[in-house]
Amino acid sequence: MHVELPYGQGTVTLGVPDDTFIARPRQAPPLPDLESPIREAVRRPIGTERLSRLALGKGDAVIVINDATRPAPSEVMLRVLLEELSDAGIPDEKIQVVIACGNHRPATPEEIRAMTGRDLAERLAVSNHVATDRENLVRVGSTSTGTPVWVNRLVARASVKILTGLIAPHHSAGYSGGRKSLIPGVAGIETLKAHHSFPIRQYEPVCGRLAGNPFHEEAVRIARTVGVDFILNVVQDGDGAILGAVAGDLEQAHEAGVRLGSDYWDLPLPSRFPIVVASPGGHPRDIDLHQAQKALSTAEMAVSPGGVLVLVAQCREGLGKWKAAWLREADHPRDVIRRFRQEGFTEGHTSKDFMLARALCRHRVIVFSDLPPKTAGQLFLTPAPSAQEAVDLALEWQPRGPVLILSKAVNLIPRIAP
Repeated sequence: MHVELPYGQGTVTLGVPDDTFIARPRQAPPLPDLESPIREAVRRPIGTERLSRLALGKGDAVIVINDATRPAPSEVMLRVLLEELSDAGIPDEKIQVVIACGNHRPATPEEIRAMTGRDLAERLAVSNHVATDRENLVRVGSTSTGTPVWVNRLVARASVKILTGLIAPHHSAGYSGGRKSLIPGVAGIETLKAHHSFPIRQYEPVCGRLAGNPFHEEAVRIARTVGVDFILNVVQDGDGAILGAVAGDLEQAHEAGVRLGSDYWDLPLPSRFPIVVASPGGHPRDIDLHQAQKALSTAEMAVSPGGVLVLVAQCREGLGKWKAAWLREADHPRDVIRRFRQEGFTEGHTSKDFMLARALCRHRVIVFSDLPPKTAGQLFLTPAPSAQEAVDLALEWQPRGPVLILSKAVNLIPRIAP
């Protein structure tokens, strides 16, 4: 039989055995419009007062929005939030918009206009967060566990701090959204180093897990140290479409969004599979390997020990900002694991080196992408000239199968039956 997988702006078609298990993302009923659920969420916040009341008497505000790699309806959210702040007496000229780039590249002027709308890009002061720009960072203290909290100066000094974002499964945080817009979104590199390294970072993928996940718990402590007043998040279904919105308290609203989306993300599986084929979900999820690698973390949760992983991801921007220096310098992926234990996260996105090395230490990994074969080989990946040849090679290595197909893998959480 045949199955289509997202690839860049289009799709690729695979011929697979008839007993292949195809995980099709569950879709929510389409919303008639995005503004209504967002406006309703802001009017009925969870765990806190309405924003127009919280901001009353305050002189200024900052709104943090997603960068271009995390698609969210930022323009609609901004317009609703601006109305609330205006009702509280805060005019546009007293509002800063900060793009939560984390340690990603800054958004281009064209991307900013696309994210905010051309008129808002001209009306509002919009800036990119740069984690390594010490002059525009301020330390606001430390968490109870000792993590130094460096954050964007505009965010730290604002009287009203608002985070916007998108709630979906995440391989390290459990779920995106909420506190994640602050850390890594607008945090300094020293804070990222501590938060993204052991023991806060967990060795295994923890997609779909909040309780007992130190990565999530420390992120909440960091956000509380900074002092987040209000969040507005939209929630994705398993297909990547918006199914609703939540607003209010940093934790309570976020947890409500997780409950809202769980029926669409959770993927019950009878067992693990010898072969797992994963697509991140097409553009922009597969814009570069820095982003696309997240699909492998999902696939790791579903593959049998020693099984084969196949990544189908265009990666038209190559590795992105990630240089994969540790992998290129290693003789074996195990060298990267040892190095990450010793040195932890660095500015070169070494957590990505670690996560790919983790998969490579346990599984063979085949990739179909626009990456040059030499580049793939330097990362211990097996490049395939087509998606079909990638699957055919996996079946040579694991002829008994069966195969699991994860379309839009980053929006799925494998749950293996006991």
